[in-house]
Amino acid sequence: MSVEQNKQLVTRTWQSFVKGDIKAAFANMSDDVSWLIPGKLSLSGLKQGKAAVLEFSRGAAKIFPNGLTSEISGVYGDGDVVILELTNKGKVANGRDYSNEYCFVFEIEGGKIRRVREYLDTHKAYDLMS
Repeated sequence: MSVEQNKQLVTRTWQSFVKGDIKAAFANMSDDVSWLIPGKLSLSGLKQGKAAVLEFSRGAAKIFPNGLTSEISGVYGDGDVVILELTNKGKVANGRDYSNEYCFVFEIEGGKIRRVREYLDTHKAYDLMS
């Protein structure tokens, strides 16, 4: 796939994921996808496989019962790597307003997303979610 196709794949997948359309998002992920979130948040750690990513999305849905909105500010690609910069906003289950900057690194293999690394201000997220 071309860099532009990879960027479109990642953007489309992210938009599906944020909307809660897991079926559409999973169609673009390999069965052995891995998703890494740094830090000590309840959602942190390495998720391996679609079942683990599904469990992660269910956990996120409990933290953000009304979902999140994403404002994508940049999409960059080089070969089979796509970087997505965005701001996620929403209401935390504890009633606090949430807004945080994110950077995602997506690696694509065989036309599917194989690895995701998620970077954010984990301290800010922890404070707002506590």
